[in-house]
Amino acid sequence: MPESVNLLREFNETIIEKLQESYSRRSKIDDLMGISISHEPFTHCIIQNLVSDPNFVNELSSEILSKLKYRQKNNDLYQFHQTQDLGKNKSKNLSKFRDQFLYGQFLEVLKKITNIDLSSTKIDVTSSKYEFSDYLLCHDDNINQDMHGRRIAFIYYLVPEDWSHNGSDGGNLDLFRVDENYEPVEIVKSLIPRRNSLAFFEVSDSSFHQVAQILSKNKTRLSINGWFHGPVNPRANKKIQLPPELKSYDSVEPDTFFDWIAERYLKPINQTGIQMKFSSSSEIKLDKFFHQEKYDQVNKALSSENVKWIKKGPYNRHNYEIADNQSLPVVVKELLKVLTSDFMGLTLSNMTGLALHPTVPKTRSDETDSDSYSEDDDEEPSEEIENQDDNEFSDSDSEILPELTTMSPSKRKLSESEENDGSKPCCSSSLNKKLKNDEDLNENGQKSDIQSNESEREYGNPKYNCEIRRWKPGSYTLITDDDDEIKKEALDLMVYFGCQNWHSGCGGNVSYIARDEDTELLTVNPEENCLALVFRDKETLRFTKFVNSRLTEMTSNGYFYEIYIVYYE
Repeated sequence: MPESVNLLREFNETIIEKLQESYSRRSKIDDLMGISISHEPFTHCIIQNLVSDPNFVNELSSEILSKLKYRQKNNDLYQFHQTQDLGKNKSKNLSKFRDQFLYGQFLEVLKKITNIDLSSTKIDVTSSKYEFSDYLLCHDDNINQDMHGRRIAFIYYLVPEDWSHNGSDGGNLDLFRVDENYEPVEIVKSLIPRRNSLAFFEVSDSSFHQVAQILSKNKTRLSINGWFHGPVNPRANKKIQLPPELKSYDSVEPDTFFDWIAERYLKPINQTGIQMKFSSSSEIKLDKFFHQEKYDQVNKALSSENVKWIKKGPYNRHNYEIADNQSLPVVVKELLKVLTSDFMGLTLSNMTGLALHPTVPKTRSDETDSDSYSEDDDEEPSEEIENQDDNEFSDSDSEILPELTTMSPSKRKLSESEENDGSKPCCSSSLNKKLKNDEDLNENGQKSDIQSNESEREYGNPKYNCEIRRWKPGSYTLITDDDDEIKKEALDLMVYFGCQNWHSGCGGNVSYIARDEDTELLTVNPEENCLALVFRDKETLRFTKFVNSRLTEMTSNGYFYEIYIVYYE
């Protein structure tokens, strides 16, 4: 059979030798016949005009878009569309490109340049399609656990010819500098996609990169991308991340506490009703929780130019800003004191059944249960309560205590325990067991007196961690396995400000998922003057969705704010 026509540009021995020398000596090449190599922040190479025939490039991109099936990929790290592995795809032009690029001429050139024994059988290749507001956040591609794995990452760009050269269309390949602990701390270089160009870099502990958000509303960032595999280097030893310092409650004057919290939420009968709702689903939102005048004061104060905001990273964990507490206006400090007071701890204990106050036992026997809840508590609120005005909580006000927004049954997995209406607790059953006070039984099926007596003496030592966060386009949090916060059961409290015009297309909502699954259990959306409570166990993870550029169209200053407090028993 006649040899197929060479599709790729020429790599003569002179070019290969110069590239090999640059790669081994870490010397920079700015432009060697359209090829550049740089070693900051890590070694990467750009090859312009990889395919010699522009007509073939057009045919290849048209074939990919018309014949390949793309599936949406969406989690804490990314949002874009991608195909399945294309290693065995039989499309005419794709096959030609793949065979010469991955398994033929270019693979041999790459081996010589890098001096790495790359595999000719194990190569990952897919096509990715990024459209408006899509992104891929900071990561290093280094998932290698064995001695053989991802070694060279590559991206062949098929973006439109008119893709902006100044970065205004977005979609740049951002490269990060790492600190001494191999954590990405700064974007130091952005590579703008060019049609028919190839970018590749060596995968390592320091190869942190991201695909910046697509800003163009009518252009698609199309690429063929993947990894060449080969022998990998040992992983670096990283320092263990220290968990945040937990604090104990502060004291606050009763009048101060009452000045902030709407009276309806302080009545024992209403707190009992809230606890019943919460114990069935592990989450609830409390609308109009604060007196509106107080809430408005905080709303205005957080946008003050006097508040100092500090960037919180590293980028492979989170990217948002937190307030310097010393710079906070007095009214904001007062609200924080209320939310981290012993009064608030007792209020949350009454609303959730958790031991968030030193006087509340972690596990209760029947006797203690009867003190806190009985069948009489199921009676309807009195006529007097029902007839009170909008400042009071009653059955007629039930719309102010809806359940938090959850995924519809068609978009998430359903368990056998779900009701016919599709409702489902946002977390696993550990909270329900706690709130229903499951107790160990002896071999005769009776409660153990010793166990009950011990349970009565098990009181909590509640602690909390608190942040005031500012969210803007580009902000997010990611799920990480070594995050100490997710290793403990906790109650999350979220209050948002400056989000009056927010909608889900902006991002910034909080997703709760089950560990090792992509199933979304619950979504918490930013809402004005609404307190959201979510209990999460050790098998429940959370992240804040990437905030995209739409937010600037929705808010006057491009920000919204959150008070986030985690309470531990």
